[in-house]
Amino acid sequence: MNKQFWLDIRNNEFTVPDGQDVFTLTEELFVYLGSPDPDLRDTIAYEVFATWLDKGLYPPELVRTYIMRLLANLNEGLGEVGEDSLYLRAFSVLCLAEVINHDNQQPFLDADEVHNLLTRGLAYLESEADPRGYTGEKGWGHALAHTADLLFVLARSTHLRANDLLSILNGISTKLVHATNWIYIHGEDDRLVRAALTALERDLLDEAAVQGWLATLTNPNTDGWKGAWMNEERSFAYFNVRNFLRSLTLRVVAAEELKHKEKLQSLLLEANANLKPY
Repeated sequence: MNKQFWLDIRNNEFTVPDGQDVFTLTEELFVYLGSPDPDLRDTIAYEVFATWLDKGLYPPELVRTYIMRLLANLNEGLGEVGEDSLYLRAFSVLCLAEVINHDNQQPFLDADEVHNLLTRGLAYLESEADPRGYTGEKGWGHALAHTADLLFVLARSTHLRANDLLSILNGISTKLVHATNWIYIHGEDDRLVRAALTALERDLLDEAAVQGWLATLTNPNTDGWKGAWMNEERSFAYFNVRNFLRSLTLRVVAAEELKHKEKLQSLLLEANANLKPY
């Protein structure tokens, strides 16, 4: 189908055209997920799939097959930097976020399936090497932000327990501490904060667990961040961590309903004070 065919679907409230089969059309959408054309990838493939999923056009067993395909896409070109393979990975993980969001509202996945997505999502978070957000005329890559979106909806899943939520927090801190080749400038910190705050809002983690997690950010090694400003790579990681902690602190301060808000706020202010590059 040509681009106008799909734009007409969007403009017609995502209605499947007469004489067309939604499952055949979805096969085409999955091809577009890796397109360097941002209209095909973002405006069409992602938005149409997410909307049809929300409309309930896919039976659960078919969604399960889609999950496996999307997970497989996360390995395509993994480790490459600056290549178009980024788009397939980044928009596949974003589609997985839509699947979990749908499951949170209309459950159909069992605990093992959700935990598998958590494990695979965290592995992808750690392994994705291409840090690009906006890539110019080819539009958004944004793998980190999209993975943060997956972690956000996973953190809301009733299948996740305290150890799972802690694994999300630790996955975020590990990514930031080791992000030594890029300063994230396209709102990645806010997307990661949304995932982290959601994990904290579940109120399943005790104070010691939260303190331990914050220590992974403020004291990533025996020297903490000492000397970070004198080393470009460590300086990049330091600023990513600092931006994340400041964003998280602001969100907690602004939160109207948050259990143990004062204590969490105190821990975060202490963490910010302890984050010293000298």
